[in-house]
Amino acid sequence: MQYEFVRDFNGKHQIGGEVPQNFKIPDNEFIAGFQYLGFIDNTDSLFSWLPFRVNLIHPIYTDEYSVFLDYTNPNNPIIIQPDDTASSTSTFEEINKNSKIIWEGVRVSLEAKEEIDEFESIGICGHPDWLQVDETPTCPKSGNRMKFLCQLGSFSDIKSTFSNVIATEGMAQYFENLNFWCDGNLYIFIEPTARTMCYTMQNT
Repeated sequence: MQYEFVRDFNGKHQIGGEVPQNFKIPDNEFIAGFQYLGFIDNTDSLFSWLPFRVNLIHPIYTDEYSVFLDYTNPNNPIIIQPDDTASSTSTFEEINKNSKIIWEGVRVSLEAKEEIDEFESIGICGHPDWLQVDETPTCPKSGNRMKFLCQLGSFSDIKSTFSNVIATEGMAQYFENLNFWCDGNLYIFIEPTARTMCYTMQNT
């Protein structure tokens, strides 16, 4: 069974928004840094297996394929991989290390669906819809296969509320609307016992 994130003013989960005051983004030198992407609340019965409420972050404007984070302290994650964030690159020539984008905070809940239209969807849970091959990660701490948490898509119509990026002609949409490598998906995995997260992107 798959579940779709749907907009719900009273939803327990959130996509986008401001970084919570009690949450610390890891020190890093990624181009444009980490983007705060919201949270998954483990008080939802569908996520009762989570050991904590998960704040979601990823450097979505870099070419970095996968990022592993240690959430032993859920409010102060530490980068496991890559080792060298300073060497990160980006296909977006408008981006630099001082670039900052904040996304609107959209409250969401989950609805069970037989079919989900990715071109109308914020994201899904249950099992991933890979755009390429299955790339379920292995936890670098425990060696266990990681568990799928959710995926976020590029067609959610979630808007930026702040951006200091000066877009070149034809590129504004990629800084005004939440997206992952233009038309891709962000796949998010967790190893609950090791408290390790993996974020990986694919596009068409």
